[in-house]
Amino acid sequence: MRPRHLVSIFSHYFTRHSATLTLMERLREVMRRASAAADAKRRLRSASDRVRAAWLLARTAPAPCKGLAFGVAVLAFAALGADAARALTDAKLPQARALALPAANPPSISWQAKRAAFAEKKQMAWGIKREVAEEFAGWILEAAARQFLQPELLASLLLTESSFRKNARSAVGAFGPAQVRLEYWHSFCGDNLRDPAENIYCGAQILAAFRDAC
Repeated sequence: MRPRHLVSIFSHYFTRHSATLTLMERLREVMRRASAAADAKRRLRSASDRVRAAWLLARTAPAPCKGLAFGVAVLAFAALGADAARALTDAKLPQARALALPAANPPSISWQAKRAAFAEKKQMAWGIKREVAEEFAGWILEAAARQFLQPELLASLLLTESSFRKNARSAVGAFGPAQVRLEYWHSFCGDNLRDPAENIYCGAQILAAFRDAC
């Protein structure tokens, strides 16, 4: 697997799966909220500075002016409370959308049905042969579940690296569906990387390692 292919892999994934687009929309919303929270923090700091200045003025004011100075300090403190309430509202993260929540009691789907549905989806999306889609579907689903990856992302990696060819080999010695280079990943994934299933499991493990490192 070559790191320079990651852009192509994620391009395949992001352009074909609307669920990921929804996730990106939520990420942009979170980033917007984070920016608003930073602005609110600056407002709170400014209001806090005003309260400290007003309190110092009240303590050092001449006796005839102390009443007025303490009144200013109280008003500044009340303004700080209002700014704090607005900051909490602005910084509140968006709630999960109903579309993204699982059903309370999702129907049970057999492994065979899940594999067949995934194979059909990949066949329609990328025009690969039905028998190839069915053969790879089980490996992809199992490997993705092991590493907590989206199976569509792993399938995109295999499409980019080898076009779902079990015996693919590159000029630099990478081989298998995930194009694993033994000299780099032998200690990470084990010895049996010429087996296509183990090769895909190793590719998923590498992809998860990149995800966790970033």
